[in-house]
Amino acid sequence: MAAIPSFTRLLYFVLPALFLLLAPAAAWWSLTRPTHNSATREINIQPGMSARRIGALLEGEGIIRSARVFEWTARLKGHAHHLEAGTYHLSGTSDVFGIIRELLEAPVRFQRITIPEGLTRREVAGLLQRDAGLDSARFVALSQDRNFIRHLGINAPSLEGYLFPETYFFDVEITEADAIRLMVEEFHEVFADSFHVRLDRLELTLHQAVILASIVEREAGVEAERPLISAVFQRRLSFNRRLESCATIEYALGVRKRRLTNADLLVDSPFNTYRHHGLPPGPISNPGLASILAILYPAETDYLYFVARGDGEHIFSRTNEEHEQAKRSLRFAGRRAPSRQTP
Repeated sequence: MAAIPSFTRLLYFVLPALFLLLAPAAAWWSLTRPTHNSATREINIQPGMSARRIGALLEGEGIIRSARVFEWTARLKGHAHHLEAGTYHLSGTSDVFGIIRELLEAPVRFQRITIPEGLTRREVAGLLQRDAGLDSARFVALSQDRNFIRHLGINAPSLEGYLFPETYFFDVEITEADAIRLMVEEFHEVFADSFHVRLDRLELTLHQAVILASIVEREAGVEAERPLISAVFQRRLSFNRRLESCATIEYALGVRKRRLTNADLLVDSPFNTYRHHGLPPGPISNPGLASILAILYPAETDYLYFVARGDGEHIFSRTNEEHEQAKRSLRFAGRRAPSRQTP
């Protein structure tokens, strides 16, 4: 048998080794290439985000091919801890190295804006005028523009109830329409498919659920009581009783009051749930997730009444006699029964 030449033997061992070395390098290189997604995306990188989380965000937007390759490229080049928080306009036309260079440059300036739970759309507009320089009148006008509302996927006469309360990072040049769009998109994101399934079981429409959640948001002072307050209102509706929510009176009056008068309870408004049965015609605030969940998952109880103690908590009752006794006990204790109650 003829001997295999030494050079041939060398190739026999070297070529597989070269392949084992070059194949991963080739794969790595291919994953750094542009995605060729030419659509420019607005990317918000929040303070404290790691290279891994930034990579996952960029991959999800189709700007890079691999979050892991992005992360390790940033680490190997020593840039993982120097990626600036902010708002960027990026596309998939650059490779990973180009994307990293863009993230090392000064981002579009952003501002952190927190929208608290329970504000009305007019109050949200005022907050954004104060903190973000937006035109509150323009904001309010857009929030009741039927065509604009329809394009946002909301079937309601206004966006009251659908401006989701959250902390946002707004571009300093954001418009009123863009701010509204972001808040409504967040509402759609939060109101997941499983929530819609739950609505069907409760025989509630989305709008009815948002109305109820907006009332719970304004009535509840303690987190643990939200499901109980929700149950009281839903039971009252099932028995065709008036809701008699003081929060709806405040909305009808257009002011927040420490204590309502008997004259206030007579205000001529479809939002006066002391005079009208059923739900008011629309939400009275923009509720947060906790109040939405309270509507979807009310407590199992036979309570029909509640009265505020004055410290954020309530006394819940099953009968009108119990309810009147609760109010008397509060007066006897030297604390007049506050206005936020369901008589």
